[in-house]
Amino acid sequence: MKKRLYSLALAGGLFGLFLLRSAPAREGAYTGLRLWGELLVPSLLPFFAAAGWLSRLGFTDALGRRLAPALGPWLGLSGGGCGVFLLGLSGGYPLGAASAAEAADAGRISRKEAEHLLRFCDNTGPAFAVGALGAGVFGSAGWGLLLWVVHALAAVLLGRLFRRTAAEPGPAAVSVPSLAPGAALTAAVRAAVEALVSIGGNVVFFSALLAAVFSLGFPDRLLPPAGDSAPFFRALFTGALELSSGMAAMAGMPLSPGSLALGSFLLGWGGLCVHLQAGAVAPGLNIRGRLGGKLLHGVLSAAITYGISRFLL
Repeated sequence: MKKRLYSLALAGGLFGLFLLRSAPAREGAYTGLRLWGELLVPSLLPFFAAAGWLSRLGFTDALGRRLAPALGPWLGLSGGGCGVFLLGLSGGYPLGAASAAEAADAGRISRKEAEHLLRFCDNTGPAFAVGALGAGVFGSAGWGLLLWVVHALAAVLLGRLFRRTAAEPGPAAVSVPSLAPGAALTAAVRAAVEALVSIGGNVVFFSALLAAVFSLGFPDRLLPPAGDSAPFFRALFTGALELSSGMAAMAGMPLSPGSLALGSFLLGWGGLCVHLQAGAVAPGLNIRGRLGGKLLHGVLSAAITYGISRFLL
């Protein structure tokens, strides 16, 4: 009952905020829509479709079974779990969460293994890290690739860290019949479009919310006095809520160990918007462990990135 009351109070508060700050919210929604159309769709749609095509052709599942003898014991995963991990690492948010839920529903992995996977299998794909962060923020695809490699390494380390809480690996993943190439491509493109529409809706909503909050003077009232640190903390606040908007807020920041570590943290954490998407695509799974896992992922990624970039800059 209390949870329902809290939810109603939050929903009512948001509705009131949008009524009182309708003009800034409208501008924020427009900014989010433009961000989605100009940055996210071009950088993510081709990769989402290609990754989905590989999965539907049976490649990801077969690769997971091949890697299970080496990767499975390290991460505490079955062959099916290894396939989910690889797909989530390559496809981007929230593909990993959706894949874990789908594999559990299909019986390829257990529910407990799926919930274990949620802690580290739902990750930023290389397309976003290289295109949106590397090229879009730092003007170099190379820096984006480095940040994604750190992101992937941190995910593997987290899988090992949480290894003892995982269920014992089950049998190797069952072979999943693959579709004909044409049908697989059509289904992959359709799924990619549906995923991007969902992502776009969340981006527009959170952009409107951020604009309304900013119009009230937050978080600037809580930040240090204007100076070099203000853009950093503003981007951190924004990205903690919505990843794409956080990347946009980082635009113009100078290339430094601190800015690279910030980008790495935001990639690992993913933002509240992504966590809500994960809960929506995996309704039958408990995602509480995911929140702690992704926060630790962000901190670990930032620490590794800061240490490496001090030697490279």
